[in-house]
Amino acid sequence: MRASIVIGTLNRPQVVLKLLLQLINQSKSVDFEVLVYDQSTAENYKKLQNQFPKQENFKLIHLDKPNTCRYLNLGWKNGSSEIVLYLDDDVTITEKTITEHIKKYDDKSILGVAGRVINDKEKTLRSTQVGKIISFGAIIKKNFFSKYSGFVDFPYGCNMSFRKSILKEFNGFDERLQPPIHSFNEVDLGCRITKRFPKSIFFNKEALVYHHRYKFGGTRSYSEKEVNDSNQFNYGYSLGKNFTLLENILCFIRRLPYQLIKEPGAITQIFKGYFYAKKFKFKILNF
Repeated sequence: MRASIVIGTLNRPQVVLKLLLQLINQSKSVDFEVLVYDQSTAENYKKLQNQFPKQENFKLIHLDKPNTCRYLNLGWKNGSSEIVLYLDDDVTITEKTITEHIKKYDDKSILGVAGRVINDKEKTLRSTQVGKIISFGAIIKKNFFSKYSGFVDFPYGCNMSFRKSILKEFNGFDERLQPPIHSFNEVDLGCRITKRFPKSIFFNKEALVYHHRYKFGGTRSYSEKEVNDSNQFNYGYSLGKNFTLLENILCFIRRLPYQLIKEPGAITQIFKGYFYAKKFKFKILNF
């Protein structure tokens, strides 16, 4: 089975080139194409363009304005394979990462695969609470470093794959999520898919990447406040969009003590996102 590997990069050409070198080495034994969406300045794009691999199955596309959800959607729309694998530019893959994603799709009930992610300096524990949405969104458990394998509600955005057909059916990633990093895009999509198709996204610990989260490039040109505000806005937006009013009330009751103690300043942005979702009156498939 063939895969389309989609990578987004922003102002760090030398970082993504390291990943592309790994993919070149694996292209001899695994069938895939690579689509790199560069959202950098003209200067950084030129640096990447000059060193980009001269291989038929490697394609470089430049976007004038950074938009995570836009390049994620362009990836599945322009990819030629039924399996679409998304990798961040600042990850190191293993010899099994790609094949472990692909082979899970031999099971027709699998619509998406969440790969294991070990961030630099992160402890690797075994937890069964991986990729879980609890109490209608009051708690979002990630823990993608875990050695556990099983079904999850959503994947980790830097190492995830889906069937192209399911991305088309659900209209892909929601481009109304707020910049600069359009956070919660994978949580939102995973929630939509698994509410309709429970136990359809599988967390495969063997599909491992090491995520470096470099201190330069990427979205670091934005202030910490801008990033935090968009995170909270998108959290509220996903709650308003994906759950009923009753579920929202139960979520807020569960969430409120934590919010008042830990992040009281975020409440305004959460409600802005929540009412923004209600304004558009989203109707996602049958819920």
